[in-house]
Order: sequence, then C-alpha cells, then structure tokens
Amino acid sequence: MEQAAKRLGMAHEEIQRLTGELQVKEKEQHKLDSALEKAQLEIEKLKESLIRLKENDSVDLQKAKEHNQRLNEEILALRNRVRSLDSEKKVLGGMVERLKGEMCETQENKQLGRHSPEISVGAERRVQSDNEV
Repeated sequence: MEQAAKRLGMAHEEIQRLTGELQVKEKEQHKLDSALEKAQLEIEKLKESLIRLKENDSVDLQKAKEHNQRLNEEILALRNRVRSLDSEKKVLGGMVERLKGEMCETQENKQLGRHSPEISVGAERRVQSDNEV
C-alpha cells in the first residue's frame, strides 16, 4: 500500500508538472496567436495601403498623360502658328523688296526728270492692293 501511495503521489506530481508545462505552452501559444493576428492585421493594412497607392499612381499617371496631351496640342498649334508667320513674313518680304524697287525706280525717274503722276498713282495702287492681300 505504501508503494501505491508513493506511486500515486509521484503520478500526482507528474500530472501537476505536466499541467504546469501545458499552461506555459498555452500561454506561449496565446502570445504567438496574438502576434500572428496582429501580423495578419498589419498585412491587411499594408495591402490596403498598397491598393490606395496603386490607385493614386494610376490617377497621377492619367493626369500626367492628359497634361502631356494638352502640351502636345499646344506645341502643334504653336508650330502651325510659326509656319503661318513664316509664310506671312515671306509674302511681306517680297512686297518690301518690290516696293523698294519701285521707290528706286521712282527716284531714278525723278532724277532723270521723267516724273509722271500716272507712274506714282500706279505704284500707290499696287501698294494698296498688296496691303489688302
């Protein structure tokens, strides 16, 4: 009977020791579960942040594309305006050269004494018609 009581006491001590170890393991497991849950929440927050960043990047990219498109249209309009001004410059340059020639011719005629009102009137009419163009 003594041996049975002794074995029962040893078994009881073993049960208490194992129960203590189990409680320690359960506390560790609870801490690990809590840390895992926090990590999963952090992962979800990071995923949401990443999605928002991607959406913002997409919006920013779209805005940049639209801005570039407007700039390209402005550049095209400016190039067309430059072409138009170049053409106008050529026309006006030709008119200036012709008028210079006519002025020289008129001055030569005056110097030679061949001043004719009809020549002056004709030159004025050409100047007026050129200005209308």
